[in-house]
Amino acid sequence: MGLFGGRRALEVVKEYSKNGSPIKGKVALVTGANNGAGFETAHALAVAGARVILAGRRLDAIKEAVQSIQNKLGQNENEGSVEMISEVSLDLEDLGDVRSYAQAFQKLGCPLHLLVLNAGVMAQPFRLSPQGHESTWAINHLGHFLLCQLLMDKLRSSQPARVICVSSELHRRAPTPGDDFSNWSHPDKYNWMDAYGASKLSNILMAKELSRRFQEQKLDITAVSLHPGVGPTGLAKEGLSGVLIGLYRAIGGLILFSHEQLAATSTFCCIAPSTSLVQGEYYARCAIMKTSHPLAEDADKAQQLWRKSEELTKDFSEPLK
Repeated sequence: MGLFGGRRALEVVKEYSKNGSPIKGKVALVTGANNGAGFETAHALAVAGARVILAGRRLDAIKEAVQSIQNKLGQNENEGSVEMISEVSLDLEDLGDVRSYAQAFQKLGCPLHLLVLNAGVMAQPFRLSPQGHESTWAINHLGHFLLCQLLMDKLRSSQPARVICVSSELHRRAPTPGDDFSNWSHPDKYNWMDAYGASKLSNILMAKELSRRFQEQKLDITAVSLHPGVGPTGLAKEGLSGVLIGLYRAIGGLILFSHEQLAATSTFCCIAPSTSLVQGEYYARCAIMKTSHPLAEDADKAQQLWRKSEELTKDFSEPLK
């Protein structure tokens, strides 16, 4: 446990399951579920009785994660299950791959009650996605945006449902976007912290606009965003320099959240009663938290980002059959 404490995901499950689990029998899809907070979120939701589908870029890692959680669950009849879509990966950087995954999910024929958009990257060298967008923004925002759009009919038919957008307090580092968001999708000067901040602010704005649309359409679907905490996530370790990794290893156990703690707020947003979850809000430590960027509460900017995201994904967004 880090120096500043924090609840663990399974403690959240225990707290909200005293009179029976509210998500028993529900279907959850968790992206980036092969390790870190995504793995622990998937584990916690399964313990709470959900059928959890793990998605990720590396099939071998997802298979290993499924087996690991299955071993943890044991034979308790009150617990749920974990699985993956056989031989289907989810590479959020490639919009074509996102569409293929959504089509495979559609073919499962199951409802979708909880969509946890958890996957992400950080501190990456500059590169462009297959569709020509800055990769951090493409993976952390644009791929998730398309996945959510393609599964929207599934969410509508599964009401009540929830969309959980995992953001970060580093959304405060997002540069002010231009009218066309080109400095986010095609930056002239690349700085990994700015790129990460832009992608995480995009997560918050997406949740805000989703919530507005759900309310406008009178749908029983809740969208929220969250900061999981600071901890030993794979998305940070893969991109940091050797010096920073050494520092991370030396002090991480003292000041950082464990994976189980990082998964607590995502788990809370999935399992807490609707009376405890406010549409469109930003959460941390299982409670509403004030955002730290001046545009994070800007409804007009959220709508502009939505329209831009629709434009950039239009070649892949035809409704699934």
